Amino acid sequence: MNKMLSMKRTLVFLLMMVMTLGLFACNSAKTTVSTLPSPDSVGNFQSYDELKTYLEGYFTQTNDGSYLFRNSDMLGAESAMDDSGVLTTTTPSYNDSADQSEDSKTYSETNNQVEGVKESDRILTDGYSIYVTSNTHFYIIDADTLEIVFTQELENGYYIGMYLYDGRVVLLSYEYTYEEHLGDPIIYPEVDPDFTVTSGASEPGEDGDVTTTIIPSDDETLTTTTSDDTETKTDETYYYYYTYTYGINATVLDVSDTDNIEVVKSLYFDSSYIVDTRMIDGTVYLVMDNYAIYYGYEGDNFVPQYRDSSVSDDLINVGASDIYYMPNDNYSFGYLLMASFNVDDTEPAKVKAYLGSTYQIYMSLNNLYTIIYRYAYDEETLSYSQTTYILRFGIVNDELVYQAQGIVTGMPLNQFSMDEYEGVFRIATTGYDWSESTTTVTNTLFLLDATSIDQMTAISSLGGLGKTGERIYAVRFNGDIAYVVTFLSIDPLYKLDLSDPEHPVKDGELEEEGVSDYLHPINDSLLLGIGRQAETDGEWTYFTGVKVSLYNVDGDDPVLIENYLVEGEYSYSPVTYDHKAFVSYQPTGADFMYVAIPVFEYSDAYYHYSQSAYVFKVYLSGDLEFITKLTHYVENSEDYWYQYFDSIDRVIMIEDKIYTVSYTKIQMYDMSNDFELLQSTMLEENYYYYYWGFEVDAE
Repeated sequence: MNKMLSMKRTLVFLLMMVMTLGLFACNSAKTTVSTLPSPDSVGNFQSYDELKTYLEGYFTQTNDGSYLFRNSDMLGAESAMDDSGVLTTTTPSYNDSADQSEDSKTYSETNNQVEGVKESDRILTDGYSIYVTSNTHFYIIDADTLEIVFTQELENGYYIGMYLYDGRVVLLSYEYTYEEHLGDPIIYPEVDPDFTVTSGASEPGEDGDVTTTIIPSDDETLTTTTSDDTETKTDETYYYYYTYTYGINATVLDVSDTDNIEVVKSLYFDSSYIVDTRMIDGTVYLVMDNYAIYYGYEGDNFVPQYRDSSVSDDLINVGASDIYYMPNDNYSFGYLLMASFNVDDTEPAKVKAYLGSTYQIYMSLNNLYTIIYRYAYDEETLSYSQTTYILRFGIVNDELVYQAQGIVTGMPLNQFSMDEYEGVFRIATTGYDWSESTTTVTNTLFLLDATSIDQMTAISSLGGLGKTGERIYAVRFNGDIAYVVTFLSIDPLYKLDLSDPEHPVKDGELEEEGVSDYLHPINDSLLLGIGRQAETDGEWTYFTGVKVSLYNVDGDDPVLIENYLVEGEYSYSPVTYDHKAFVSYQPTGADFMYVAIPVFEYSDAYYHYSQSAYVFKVYLSGDLEFITKLTHYVENSEDYWYQYFDSIDRVIMIEDKIYTVSYTKIQMYDMSNDFELLQSTMLEENYYYYYWGFEVDAE
């Protein structure tokens, strides 16, 4: 008995020693990703093997037939990858003193959300030249004469925007290629003489031939001819297959001398789409979704690749330690790529990849925030709800470095639903709770700590925004004040006081018909709204036109000063979904501000579409005045023409001149002389007119 007890104690002691040594070994060794980490965490990989193990676990866990995963060795004999990657970066140095305001001319700029944080646009100016991207073309145009001094055309792609900084232009474009390949011969099954379907005579004809049709198992049809004297023969047929490649190009041009324009830097991100971009003091930040592994991968093709002219002409694999896992949306799987580079130097770009994707971004002078949505189903209540994950990336030596995440309920509408102010991140969301019997809509403003590490801790929240069933249509932050518009049948415009982040309060509200989709602060006392007028008939609410509204927001309750309406049930302004279509410009010493917006007008009486740029004056004293509307459309004897490519989508102003830009032309008007048309220049000769959707020749 004592011997048995002694043996048990010895075994227990040995087992404890083994466990202790095992724990010590685990703590002293490098942690590896052998299982799927928490979907709520963020961390990086130490090797491509760890990344591959993670992907294997993910595709195995989520494989429901929609994913394709082929298991093979990553580092084969022909693989050139190593765990350190091939890209080494150094902190770029650049001159951040460049300021367009030092130019002798005054001009309008892109409607950026945050002062000092530039957003890309397709029309830019430095006061002397106008830079235009129009589908496949890039133009440099003299602002005084509208002469085209430089043109560049893409063969396999199209432009999506650009930046202008200190004599250099950053062109952003999509590139795509289709290639046709000749495959192997199609091997048909041997012809079985007993398996025939005879067409025509069932007996041999005069020439002894019988035409038979063989139907192989793959539904291919093969016609052969047989005779008494010959063997059965088949035609040798080949199949063709096509490959499609795509990616993002970022090309930096030195345009300081239009007679000698040079490419100083080029980047290409394979299998990627741009989510959004920003530029601060000459450093461009690209946020991209890469879906190369969305359906799985083959061999070692699971690492995102890019090309950087500062390194080589070959594709570069993102280093393993620069690839991170993070929360995802449970529906899509790929890489979120983040890249930064300086316009003024030739240093390599800084690139990181995160397993996941994003839908929206917001960027301040200190941080970049990405948004991830996640839907959840509660089996007990049989209801669905949404959660938004906020990932904060700090700007460290011009590089985006992950720092913290926050979680809120609901989803933001767009980038204007987010803001950072004095170390506090503010986000307004609309949440839907669906069940079998009811749908509940809630609108909430959340305030989170934007300085904490790891977790963006919640500071406070303000709910109860909107009437029953209303969702958020517009949000705008202006310092410690926020404006929120909700809508279902009427438009409550709320003014919120956020001066005490721990106790946000609702100052007041204004109810009116219609809704503002975009809000633009003129100053601390005036707010401009661009949206749609609406009327309610019983249980139905319908839109009746475009409205431009000026509000006095000096007091607690916003007060409507004036509405300008453009009638038409289907009339709309692109500003409601594209804030860069809005332009404002205050001439030197003026007590007013010019505002221009594109508007599509629809008349149901004549089924007549027209399109113009509406120009207003907003007086700082608190008045709104319609000035004129400018158009590229050609007046026809019939009211049915719809000239889409003549639609003005951008307006810029330089000194006392206003320029309207469409895909087909650019026109210059004199604002000081009753908006007289001074010059018009064609951009695209091959454009189309549309008549009820059918292409016809332009006259």
